[in-house]
Amino acid sequence: MKLKRLSSFLTSFFFLFLFVLPSFALETKSSALISSYNITVTPSSNVLSIKFSVSGNVIMDQLGCESIEVYEKSGSRWSLAESLDENDAGMSTSNSRKYINTIYCDSEPGVEYKVVVTIFAENSAGRDTRTQTKYVTGA
Repeated sequence: MKLKRLSSFLTSFFFLFLFVLPSFALETKSSALISSYNITVTPSSNVLSIKFSVSGNVIMDQLGCESIEVYEKSGSRWSLAESLDENDAGMSTSNSRKYINTIYCDSEPGVEYKVVVTIFAENSAGRDTRTQTKYVTGA
């Protein structure tokens, strides 16, 4: 009887561990320069709204979105539809600890898009980046 209870306990603990571990892997606090970041892509009425936020641990020389690449699916291939970098309007700021903005890109209803967003923080200690890829369908 004790062996059965121990076995049940170990099995329950194992499955609990499997569900808890992925939540730690999603943590966005990950460097000496970037304290947190968030990237969302929302399709609506012929537009993709790409919202990003990035926070530095201290005031950064430069902070924001290093690049946005929007790929459109055509058959089984992805082709680059739009590309922006940190020098484009609204992509980055200077002498700030936090930056939040939304960039809008044209889209077509029913078309699949892959959006690759790289955020960055830079100061005298160096530069750090984090990249996320989001998949959405145009609305």
